[in-house]
Amino acid sequence: MSFEQLNEPDTGVKGWYQSYLCRLFRALSGKEKVLTSNPWRNEKFASVSLDAIDRKFLPGTEQEVDFIIKELGAAIGSAILDIGCGAGRHSIELSKSGYVVTGIDISPTMLANAKQRAEQNNVKLTLLEGDILKLSGFLNGQADTFHGAICICESGLGSLGWQKDLAVLRVIHNCLSDGAKLILTTFNGLKKYRGERIKAKSFDFLNGVVHWQLPDDWDDAGEKLEEFQRVYIPSEMKMLCEMAGFSDIEILGCKPGEFKRKPLEPDDTEMMIVCKKSADNH
Repeated sequence: MSFEQLNEPDTGVKGWYQSYLCRLFRALSGKEKVLTSNPWRNEKFASVSLDAIDRKFLPGTEQEVDFIIKELGAAIGSAILDIGCGAGRHSIELSKSGYVVTGIDISPTMLANAKQRAEQNNVKLTLLEGDILKLSGFLNGQADTFHGAICICESGLGSLGWQKDLAVLRVIHNCLSDGAKLILTTFNGLKKYRGERIKAKSFDFLNGVVHWQLPDDWDDAGEKLEEFQRVYIPSEMKMLCEMAGFSDIEILGCKPGEFKRKPLEPDDTEMMIVCKKSADNH
């Protein structure tokens, strides 16, 4: 789906409502800021980040996947899409549990590690390298392909800008079968607006955008690595999912290695969104 297509109004009441939400969201969000140089394509950054991910998050992966399996409710042998799969920590565990997993990521370094780790665990993954904005092209426009999808640990959403995030959510919705669920985690914007955090120079509170960058001399090749991360408050995230066509949208609290059904607290770093594609939401 192209950027222009997402702004084309549908016919009927549903189309009017989506058009209204789109105009309202644009008015609330202010000027969009997007990624200028994707750090995950940088081999050194991806390698250093993977070491940190393995230390901090790998130990909790089994618990997270147990929760994901129960929450998705997909039958063993079903096709699952892992968006921003990284080095495959969730994809591999899902595959070991009997699911057919397709992972997509923008980082060649991460995908090389995912392939190696899948071989070490004797599981088969379909791994796609590329921007999640091109997900529809990778899937050849196929609809109703997957019986569940996950997008864990801020895997792309937020760094694209809200309009492109919406486009991605619409593509995900299209590729899911009726009744299939999407589970995604993202930063909890509420936390940024509380206390002294709102005064941080790196946070544009009017537009909900965090700007981070590494020192210019960090990369030996001289590449400037920076990112603009759109942080959403729960109501905004719910609105995006509604605009994408999802229903039964739930906002939960989220902590690495402690995935469970608990209410979101204002100071939680992350939030989890669980939503479903219904038959009447095509």
